[in-house]
Amino acid sequence: MKETIYTIPLSESLEQDSECPFCYLENKLESEQIDYCLGPAMMEPDHRILSNTKGYCRRHMDQLAGAKRALPFALVLDTRMDEVIQTLEDARGTKKTGKKAGLFAKKNPGASRVAQAAAELTATCLVCERMEHTMSKFFYTFWYLYGKEPDFRKKVLSGKGFCLHHFKEVLNASEKHAGSRREEFLEELTSLELENLKRNKQEVHGFVKQFDYRSDKENWNGPKDAHLICAGKLSKF
Repeated sequence: MKETIYTIPLSESLEQDSECPFCYLENKLESEQIDYCLGPAMMEPDHRILSNTKGYCRRHMDQLAGAKRALPFALVLDTRMDEVIQTLEDARGTKKTGKKAGLFAKKNPGASRVAQAAAELTATCLVCERMEHTMSKFFYTFWYLYGKEPDFRKKVLSGKGFCLHHFKEVLNASEKHAGSRREEFLEELTSLELENLKRNKQEVHGFVKQFDYRSDKENWNGPKDAHLICAGKLSKF
């Protein structure tokens, strides 16, 4: 297998005892992005411009705050606030006298401009956009290797499938990248996914039965966190 910037982490993800290799990749990528935003990126003007204009979603704002790096986080917020305030002021518009131009008067388009500006300010996230771009490369690489590398395909089919979200993404990516054997490959992966979903179902059912006084608790050897595994499988880990 020819190793590249995308094949190496993808291969590593299949070596983990994971219910979803793409969740492993996504979580690792997310952690790296948070570290980058509060570290080396602080010295890169191009990044600071993007950080100011795109901002961060609630999830990634919480993660930036949780990184406990107060000064770089405060610097991110300081310049982002400048961008937000300026954008809303530009959308509102003012007369040369400095008085508000009847923003909330009837039939005044200013209010809708402010609403649109606020919507745009909250619609983007720099971390999300970078992750989506990189994950799309991983899905492309997955299908390239699945069709070209027998060892890679064998590793995938001996694994535990995917979470439902990334299973959907794998199927969607197959339309462009799976090639002429797409139907065969999709049948294989669907069988793998169903097999592991049924295993998850049996495990969580066994977990539930442990709370029944009539059950044989001593002979159950399923995972004690079966309910959490099942939750991750149905959403993301």
